[in-house]
Amino acid sequence: MRDQTRIALDVRDVEQLFSTFDPSPFHAFSLNSTAAQYIASQAWYAPRHDTFVIALSIRGKPAPSVQAAKLEEVVRVHFSRMANSENQNLRQLIRTGLISLAIGLCVLAFCTVLSRAIDNSALPGGWREGLRDGISVFGWVANWRPAQILFYDWWPVRRTRNLYRRLATATVEAADLGERTAASDEVAPLDTMPIAADRN
Repeated sequence: MRDQTRIALDVRDVEQLFSTFDPSPFHAFSLNSTAAQYIASQAWYAPRHDTFVIALSIRGKPAPSVQAAKLEEVVRVHFSRMANSENQNLRQLIRTGLISLAIGLCVLAFCTVLSRAIDNSALPGGWREGLRDGISVFGWVANWRPAQILFYDWWPVRRTRNLYRRLATATVEAADLGERTAASDEVAPLDTMPIAADRN
């Protein structure tokens, strides 16, 4: 059985968790962006193989089962939509990286040929070496952006997508306020969280 990470959620009214503006005409409710970011921040540092359980309480008392079921459906729809959005972002990022790499390699090849031609030219020694080195550096700099994308930029987006996919499968249970989550140092503060819960 997989381990679970519990996310305590205590509210005055369950309706405050839902957004009054739903961009999709096929769902009656959408998760409030602040609530979504809170849930995501609580889940950010959870072990990657854990499943999530949202412990819902109203003013410290267990929420009615119908409200818990309603929130579970809204959480599933919201984070499924966010996961799909992040997956599209990831695919676009990789595509941009590959196109940039192809352009960068062409620029590098051209600069290599040009620098060799200058190296064999009759220019004065100082000019020849300066132009040759400058063109060579330019060719390598042209590959800086694709290297950044393909080595570093893609994996935070992938991690965010995977987190949203896991949150989309979270279950919501009625619980007392006393059933808390992990220690506070394992929770990402809302203003420093490395992901955004809603980009729409």
